Amino acid sequence: MRRMPHYKSLDRGPVDFKSRVHRKEGDIMTIAKKPVVSVTQTMRIKNAVDLMVKEGIRRLPVTEPGSKRLVGVVRTRDILEFLGGGEKFNIIKVKFGGNFLAAINEPVRVVMERDLTYGTSRMSITEVARLILDKGVGGVPILDDDGKIVGIVSEHDFLRFVPEETGAKVSYYMSRHVVTAESSFRILDAARTIVSRGFRRLPVLSGGRLVGIVTSMDILRYLSSNRIFDHLSSERFEDAMSISVGEIMTREVVKAAPEMDVGEAAGIMHQRGCGGLPVVSGEELLGIITEHDLMRLLL
Repeated sequence: MRRMPHYKSLDRGPVDFKSRVHRKEGDIMTIAKKPVVSVTQTMRIKNAVDLMVKEGIRRLPVTEPGSKRLVGVVRTRDILEFLGGGEKFNIIKVKFGGNFLAAINEPVRVVMERDLTYGTSRMSITEVARLILDKGVGGVPILDDDGKIVGIVSEHDFLRFVPEETGAKVSYYMSRHVVTAESSFRILDAARTIVSRGFRRLPVLSGGRLVGIVTSMDILRYLSSNRIFDHLSSERFEDAMSISVGEIMTREVVKAAPEMDVGEAAGIMHQRGCGGLPVVSGEELLGIITEHDLMRLLL
């Protein structure tokens, strides 16, 4: 399930997708999402999480009021780091002494990413695709000549360029080294694994059998819901993040078979709005194929 690197040389691959990608200079705006949902630096972290869940987005641009110039981005990864998955958790421990409720009411400027990777409205689709892959990011905001955000593009937007039938099997391109979670894992453990390993999802096993999948967005949905307060016997962070992933995971998992055409897998991901498919044979988990894997095939 490693994101980068774990890809076979493209000259060994049986498929040429390059002709599917537009190459006209400046055509990135034809696939960029617009208008862009953005927030200011003063929005509370909890409100930002609620907005990301409502809009179904993994990255939330942060702009200056008035000018709308981009100053940062809040990603699901930043939220998970803040909530125990990485270095930003020190903010909760040091500044708030572990007080969860106080921490999530901090402004997003506390957790937003300031070292920005972005594209411009003058770039081609191919150039932005290469930028995303070279930087190892899941998407980029698109800025105009004045530095204002005019669109946003993610790996998911490139799935449409994969043909419905390619003649290539999922088993050839899937990642076979899958990191999983047990259904008894705490949400905190899942968040730490997602952040430290650079993943967005973990297949969940019980007795060696695939029973669900937990994603970074599943954790954000939990944080956004009233369920979190059912487990908050005190104001301590550990209470909120100590329930099992089995309580929040997605149980109806969309799967791929190893012999499935990668074009069919891309179509399923695009239609279902999911970023990865566990690859199974019977009840055995063989690997996982993600939008990141398929995007690399386009270049």
